[in-house]
Amino acid sequence: MSISEFFPIFLEIYTAGAAFVLIFLIGQILYMMHKVDKTLLKAKLFLNDDVMQRTWMYISIAGASFGVNTLVKFAVSLTQWGKAMENFYMFELTQILFLISFIMAVYNWYVFIGSFVKSHKEYS
Repeated sequence: MSISEFFPIFLEIYTAGAAFVLIFLIGQILYMMHKVDKTLLKAKLFLNDDVMQRTWMYISIAGASFGVNTLVKFAVSLTQWGKAMENFYMFELTQILFLISFIMAVYNWYVFIGSFVKSHKEYS
């Protein structure tokens, strides 16, 4: 199996797995949010600047990779330069980068909310 056959198959499997992870984490966050006092959550978020900085970094990387992905698709479809880029799998790599950074942003919030729910249970 050559790389030109492997990469699209890998990307489909990876995308399906990433979608499952995202749905699971977001579902868990929504479930935990019902147990959390919103006022205390806001206060803890205000005191923990790391969560916001990491989230912003991951979302920025995801947004940039989405933009590069769109430009690559545009270049591939309309220019000769884009045809040469197809051999470097830029479209696929930016898609993988987007999914990784978006999952990391959601996971960052999952860990933050999860630690708050655990510490909130200890004080109850």
